[in-house]
Amino acid sequence: MDQGLYGQAELDTIPEVALNLSRGCGNPAGFANLQPGNVVVDFGCGGGIDVILAAHKVRNKGEIVGIDFTPQMIERAQQAVTEAGLSGRNIELRVADLEESQLPASFADVVISNCVINLCPDKDAVYEEAHRILRPGGRLAISDIVFTEGIDPQLRQRFQSTWAGCLGGAISEEDYWQTLRKTGFVEIQIVARHTLTTEELEAMACCPGEEFTPPPSEEDRLLVEDKVASVKFTAMTPSPN
Repeated sequence: MDQGLYGQAELDTIPEVALNLSRGCGNPAGFANLQPGNVVVDFGCGGGIDVILAAHKVRNKGEIVGIDFTPQMIERAQQAVTEAGLSGRNIELRVADLEESQLPASFADVVISNCVINLCPDKDAVYEEAHRILRPGGRLAISDIVFTEGIDPQLRQRFQSTWAGCLGGAISEEDYWQTLRKTGFVEIQIVARHTLTTEELEAMACCPGEEFTPPPSEEDRLLVEDKVASVKFTAMTPSPN
């Protein structure tokens, strides 16, 4: 994990199990403007680092739901929540697809996600689900990976052959914003964007690790150097009239 994404005070609240499993590209709980009492859903909670950080911000009256499609990650997140001393908080961790969270409509104040939606083949469906579960005037706070330029289709196919790598499911930045607008989000605000360095690109391309995802060829990696960015942004569902 790039620990530079988080402040030391934040890192001090995170158990080792969550730190070791974090493969994020941002700190959405840090720019989501979370308030005490908010209901927050983390799309792709992984080992639970952003669940824990969000729980500290929404405090005892808030509610956190962490969703991941792998039971193993949910088990690790539960362990992390326990080790963080948050077992008594209103935190639910559930196995579900991001396209079908099984949460009620207009349930959440905020949906956060940290470098996960790029892995989802149907991003339209993910953002439609986020829109459905957010209340009117609710907001997204997302960190994700995008291509800043068009990519040759054959090169894209080669990255997609190892979909778990964070480049396998990445789309162009223009297409990403179009998906958000198409699913009804408004007031899209880019908080920060960062072109990945060579080292960051190598790490992202074989996320979560070379034992799981073989790295791309050096030739393919060079073809996308300076064309991959992490973007951090917020967006809103329309407020009621």
